[in-house]
Amino acid sequence: HAGPLPAPSRTEPALRALDDALLHAADAFDRGRGPDLHVRRRSPRSAVRAVLGPGGREYGLRVGLCFGASAAVAQALHHGHWYGSHQHWYWLPATAVFLVKPDLGPLVSRVLCRAAGTVLGALLFAGFAAVLPRPEGLVALVAVCGALVPVAARHFAAQTTVVTVLVLALVMVGGEPQASAGRLGETLLACAIVLVAGHLPMPGQRGAGIRAGIDAADAAAHAYLAHVLGESDDRATRWTLRREAYRTLAEARAAGARAAAELPALARHSRGTDEVAAVLERLVDTTTACAVHLDDTGRLTPRHTERIAALRDELAERRGRVGRPRTLA
Repeated sequence: HAGPLPAPSRTEPALRALDDALLHAADAFDRGRGPDLHVRRRSPRSAVRAVLGPGGREYGLRVGLCFGASAAVAQALHHGHWYGSHQHWYWLPATAVFLVKPDLGPLVSRVLCRAAGTVLGALLFAGFAAVLPRPEGLVALVAVCGALVPVAARHFAAQTTVVTVLVLALVMVGGEPQASAGRLGETLLACAIVLVAGHLPMPGQRGAGIRAGIDAADAAAHAYLAHVLGESDDRATRWTLRREAYRTLAEARAAGARAAAELPALARHSRGTDEVAAVLERLVDTTTACAVHLDDTGRLTPRHTERIAALRDELAERRGRVGRPRTLA
């Protein structure tokens, strides 16, 4: 409803803290201060550290390996005229590099979705091309596929199917009817290259990306905890640190869930990360409870300090088990 919000009258500290957060959110939305939310800005130094860290190096090595192998295969096929003389040899390395992206889901899942979507898209396009008039029908097909891309984005295989039909229609309008076979063959080759490269041993410790996410969540949680225990009155900084702690924790959980869904050869390197993330979440929740209690009474009780100490000890123990095989008790 429009108009002023009623002043909250609560007696419990937690409910008063909830009211403060809701009023702050309502004020931010009412004033249209979306960009002014309490978000910790990423410094150039932290960005460089992320790129050159263990996770960035592992990702860069896999991208370079997949690109080099796929480019070599594509050039050999192109110069050998294995499936015609079309000029789109770059489809193979471009597809391989795109499939390496870890945010598309588990490796095997995204490879299978890409392969299935491409095969289905090529078959659908072959059927449409046989009955549609040219070029009017193909232009209409491009328009329909373009409209379907946002809808199909909910599933990688569906999106791949729509994009395959769209690209093949555009290529045929451009006068290359033989490109369908090349598109299909190059995509399947790219899937095979990425699948093999994704399971090859790499220098350093495997699962570096997962550990980097856990490290970031751990650092953010302890920065938030240190600020609260320091009993600072700077609420804006506290809110920023709290948002950062929960954001990095969510990213670490998502990365751990993706890694756990991989084949056993890759999933074993992420064992224990879900337990570490759970302990970090309890630590951040306890820190928030401490902040609310400090706002209400100005001091922490022994129960809070004992809880924080116990969680930090459990966190250190859990982190030492990451990547190790689980043993039966």
